[in-house]
This record gives sequence, structure tokens and C-alpha cells, in this order.
Amino acid sequence: MKNVSRLPDLRVNPIYVWIVTLLILVSLYSPAAVKADDALPPDIDEGVTTEEGENTIQFSGCERRDFEPVNADYEQQVVELVNKERDSQNLPPLKRNRDLDYAARYHARDMAEDGYFKHDSYDGSTVVCTWSSRIGKFYSNWNSLAENIAAGYGTPEKVMQGWMDSPDHRRNILTTSNREIGVGYWTGGSYGRYWVQDFGRRNSVYPIVINLESARTASPDVQLFIYGQGVWTEMRLRNDDGAWTAWQPFQSRLNWRLNWQKGIRTVTVELRNGSQTTQSSDTIELTTGEPQLDVQPASLTFFYETSTGRVIPSSASVIVQNSGNDLALNWTVDSINGDWFSLSSTTGSTPGGLVVSPINNPGLFVQNEILSGGLTIRASGSVPVSGSPKIVGVQLLTVQRVEQVYLPLVRR
Repeated sequence: MKNVSRLPDLRVNPIYVWIVTLLILVSLYSPAAVKADDALPPDIDEGVTTEEGENTIQFSGCERRDFEPVNADYEQQVVELVNKERDSQNLPPLKRNRDLDYAARYHARDMAEDGYFKHDSYDGSTVVCTWSSRIGKFYSNWNSLAENIAAGYGTPEKVMQGWMDSPDHRRNILTTSNREIGVGYWTGGSYGRYWVQDFGRRNSVYPIVINLESARTASPDVQLFIYGQGVWTEMRLRNDDGAWTAWQPFQSRLNWRLNWQKGIRTVTVELRNGSQTTQSSDTIELTTGEPQLDVQPASLTFFYETSTGRVIPSSASVIVQNSGNDLALNWTVDSINGDWFSLSSTTGSTPGGLVVSPINNPGLFVQNEILSGGLTIRASGSVPVSGSPKIVGVQLLTVQRVEQVYLPLVRR
């Protein structure tokens, strides 16, 4: 069992609210340093309040109750800040675990609702459950646990700074004994905001972590961390429900490309050593789709009018764009079929395009009633682009006169 920072009970009784308020106002002008063994103080920028009848639930005993987050972004930010701190120390990232989330969120709400600030669970003044027994009701088969709590801090950045400034809390964040994390945040109670981090490690569980457990990415190229060094000798991976890669020697850190499709993407790893195997997976939201070369229109038609000697239209634009995401794609015209038209450019980037213009050659036009050709536009660069290359057909028809029809204007 890992060490846990035991913090003193800072519950604020209603009859002392005016005293707490006065102390907070004084602290605005003479802030004091927080000792490492002190409870984490409420953030003075946010203030604290206590209201009669504020408790809506009085938890009874030591039980499992799953609550959905009141601020999912705050909880995710704490996870990402933890792994950012660990990465700065060249430590492996922690995998977010849903059961540890529920355990941490339960305790954050329990402290807010029942009016205490301790690791063990209380009903009134009675300890009904130790902190490890409580977590064990959510997170089974563990061989290591740790917990940090805080109250009053207004943002994930501020509460993380408070924890990192305290040696015991910092130790729990940076230990290599645990592999998974859960975060709970709840509002209400004497301090207004309650924060809990639960850390754990389960027997025979070897997580995979994508991009330091970030919630989302704009690029399909990600970094993986895989636990199991010294235990597993080989591994293979797959995207979503796709095909497995070939077996390869185990490595903890790996560059990987997701399926480039916007949405939730999953990476699964299978590990083996002899006849023993295990699997784990992680997900991340990919916010962009695969780049898609889009060229409009797909064909151009010109007319040579023998009665006037005009080419109609005299030129036409071809628009080149990326319809899959916001990346700027470089493109080039890598082949031209036909010597009777010219191009304003043969390279560019999206969004952009070029202009096609028939060369003024009446003799050629009259001799050939139909001239056909085209051009091929290809995306250039190292990034694979769907829909590349695109072929644009170009033709010219020789006619006596182009009949133009005008529709009458209708007023409503």
C-alpha cells in the first residue's frame, strides 16, 4: 500500500462562517505560505461559502455509487496535467481508469455532502470506511493504491500546483508504483469545490496509453506507451477492429498512425511471452478526417462558334481544395493531354486552382468538330491523400452558333 497524505479536517461549521470570511479577506492582503503538511487551502480568488440545508445526500456507510461528472473537462485536464508532469521527469504516463474515476468522484461528493475533509470516509464523526477499503469497492485486484485530496481550488491548474508544491502529494503524482489514475471533482459543501486523485496498479494489467492520455488529437500520428517491459517479449497492434500487425519485439514507446477517420479511435495491443498472452487498449478522439483532394468541376466543355469566330467561354476555372480537413495540400499538374489549351499554373496549394484557356487556333477548331483532352492533378508531399490523383476532362465542340436561352424574371 502506498503512502497517502493524511490531511487535517478543515470542515467549516456554519456558526464559524463569519470568522472564515474575515480570515479570507485578511489573506487577500497578507497571503501565507502553505506548509507541506498542511491541508490544501481554498483558493482565495474563489472564496468559500456555507449554506444551511445545502446537503442533498447523506451517504451511509462505505458503498459503491457511480456518479457522472459535474465537470468532465476539469477531470480530464487534471489527468493530462499529471502526465505532463510525469513526462517532464521521463516517467511513464498513467492510464485513466473509469472505476478509479468513480471512486474519486464518490469521495469528492461524499466530503462535500457530509461536511468533512479527510481520506477515510465519515458518517458524522464516525469513520465508516478506510480510504483503501473505499477504493477497493470500485477498483479490485489491486496491489498498489495512493490518493490525493484538495478543497477550494478553482481550476485544474491551481489544484495541481498546490499538490506539486507539497512533497507528499508530489510523491504520489510522480511515483512509478502505479499505472492508472482516476480523478473526481465535485461542487458544493463548505469549500465549494472538492478534488480527489486516486492512483492504482492492478495485478496482471499492462495498460497502453495514447499521447499521454490526451482526450483528443488533430493528427493521426500519435505516440504510444505500453507497460510490460521485462515481462513480455513480443507484441502486435491494430487500429479499431482492423487487422493485426505482424508480431514484433516488445518496446515500451512506439510511434503509431491511427486510422485517419474523424471520431473515436482505438488502439489495441496484444502482448505475449511464450504461450502467455494479454491484451489492453486505449482510445482517443481524432478531430480531423483524412485529407481529401477535391477538384471541381470534373470536366470542362468549350464551344467554338464558326459564325462569330469566338470561343465560348474564353476560359474556365478549376478549383482545387481539401474537403477532408483543414490542412493545406500542395498539388501539381503532372500530365496534360492536349496541345490546344493552356493552363495559368501547374502547381499550387489548397484552397486554390488554375485557369484553362483554349489556344486561339480557328483552323484547328474547324478541322476537328470535337477536340478531347484533359489534365491530371495530383497531391504532392509525404502525407497520403485520399482521392489523389484527379483527372479533369477538357473538350471543345465546333458549332455554328451557341444558342443561349434566357429565362424570364419572375417577381413574387
